Amino acid sequence: MGDVFGTYAWQVRTYECGPDGNATMSSVCNWLQEAASLNAETLSFSKSNFEAAGENISWVLTRLKVRMARFPKWGETVSILTFPRGGRKIVAYRDFVLSGKDGEELGRATSEWMLIDLKSRKVVAIPDSVFAVANTVRGPVFGEEPLAKLRWDCRETMADALVFRARRGDIDLNGHVNNVHYVEWLLEGRPDAAMPCRELDIVFKSETLAGEAVRVESVETEPGVFLHRVYAPDGHDHVIARTGA
Repeated sequence: MGDVFGTYAWQVRTYECGPDGNATMSSVCNWLQEAASLNAETLSFSKSNFEAAGENISWVLTRLKVRMARFPKWGETVSILTFPRGGRKIVAYRDFVLSGKDGEELGRATSEWMLIDLKSRKVVAIPDSVFAVANTVRGPVFGEEPLAKLRWDCRETMADALVFRARRGDIDLNGHVNNVHYVEWLLEGRPDAAMPCRELDIVFKSETLAGEAVRVESVETEPGVFLHRVYAPDGHDHVIARTGA
C-alpha cells in the first residue's frame, strides 16, 4: 500500500475566515475531513473504493478532538499531515497535525470513525485490510490516554435553546447532515466574549436528515469552557460536545 502518511496543503480562503481574518474552527474541521477522505482514497479504503468493490458502505465520524495553538489567517498555506492509527472491530482511529510556514505547528486532532451500511444505516465491521495499513511509527497526537467521556449532565431543558432545521444543503454524501454543521450550530451557543474557540471535543451519536429540526443547548462549566448538546425535539441526542478558549 505504500506510505500510510498523507500530507495535504490548503490556502486559507476569505470564506473560511471570521471577522478577525482568521480561519474558523468549522473551516479547520472541513479541512480535516477532506484530508481524511484523500488519504483513505490513496490507501484504497475510501467510500469510492468500497463502491467500486460493490459494497454499499461508507465512513461516518463518531468522535473528533481538535486543539489549535493558532488559527491561520486569510492567504496562509496550511499543511495537514494525517494517518490511520489502528482501531478495534468497529472503530478506526485517525490523527492529524496542522502546520504553517516553516513547519510551525498550528494544531493537532484525533478522530474515531465507523463504517455503516448506507441502506440499513447500521454499523458494520471494519475490514482487516483497513487495519493492515495503520501507522506503526508515530504515537497518538494526544498521547496514550483515552478520550474523556462526554455527558450532558443538565437535567432540565433550557428555555433559551437554539433551534435549527437541517437544510438540503447541509446533507453530505452519506445522506445525512455533515458533521461540520453540528460544529457550526453548537458554536452559536458560545457568547462572543468566550471566543475564539481553540479546543473542540465532540461525540456524534446519531444522524439528522434533511428537514428535521434540532435544538442546541449550551452551558458554561468553567470560564471559557462550554458543554453543548444538539438533540431532536423528542429528546434524542445527536451530539454532545465540549469547547474551550
